[in-house]
Amino acid sequence: MNQGMNLVWSKSLHWEKYYRPQSIPEALKLLEESGGHARIIAGGTDLIPQIRNKEKEPKVLVDITRLSGLNEIKLENGFIKMGALVTHSQVAESPLIRERALALSEGASRLGSPQIRNLGTVVGNVVSGQPGADTTIPLLALDARVKVVSQRGERIIPFTEFFIDTGITAVDSTREMVTEISFPPLLENETSISLRLARRKALALPILTVSVVLSANLKKKTFHYARIALGPVAPIPFRAKETENRLASAPIEDGVIKEAARKAAQESNPRTSLIRGSEEYRRAIVANLVERGIRKGIERLEGKHV
Repeated sequence: MNQGMNLVWSKSLHWEKYYRPQSIPEALKLLEESGGHARIIAGGTDLIPQIRNKEKEPKVLVDITRLSGLNEIKLENGFIKMGALVTHSQVAESPLIRERALALSEGASRLGSPQIRNLGTVVGNVVSGQPGADTTIPLLALDARVKVVSQRGERIIPFTEFFIDTGITAVDSTREMVTEISFPPLLENETSISLRLARRKALALPILTVSVVLSANLKKKTFHYARIALGPVAPIPFRAKETENRLASAPIEDGVIKEAARKAAQESNPRTSLIRGSEEYRRAIVANLVERGIRKGIERLEGKHV
């Protein structure tokens, strides 16, 4: 364990101690002993800017990059599992994710620059709690859950209960650690898609991210179910539950799809933003992308059965 390193990367970045634990129990012990003044760091692509902007001012950083077994993506016990050190590049390029959770691969491939995708972890991006995070929205649609550990034990939190407010999640990052994200792989009659609208500028924040998971009976031309996740058009990422209810067992018809898209726009709660546009514009974009997402999902299901 390296301690007391007192690293100062610039005048705007300062902390008192920097540790590199060799095991999860050691990392949790360091968090507990720091009395609420520590933060986990891995890729640092979210935390370092927050420290620079004084949004967070930890006295202790606990670097988990040396912990073994946390950089794997695997199919185990009926779930796809991603460890806390899995990067966006790993997710974007994973054959398992592309085959069984394509929306997540699409979301990860669009985040930031190649350098950020190579360094930044999916877990770090999720724990930052931003309502439009490129991997958070598809994971929400995929019915993901997180494993959280501390010296007090372990708990599993569904994504639908994970986000409390903008930048705030159900995890106490000063004492707890997310070790894993898991979700069920999609089956033959299921598919997913992630769509993103952003300004024509490198590294631009998304105006809207929509992820759709669909199951349908193409012979009977009916939807089995849909899961539709959206952000950032509310304080937290959210599922358009009323829209999902309307699509359940509904016929695959043009009018049904258009009505679902309108309903998703009504469920959204965007505010007028200088960066992302007016409330009216953003609602219109929600309807447009949700409709495109549903139609593209149907196309992908049809492609599976050609």
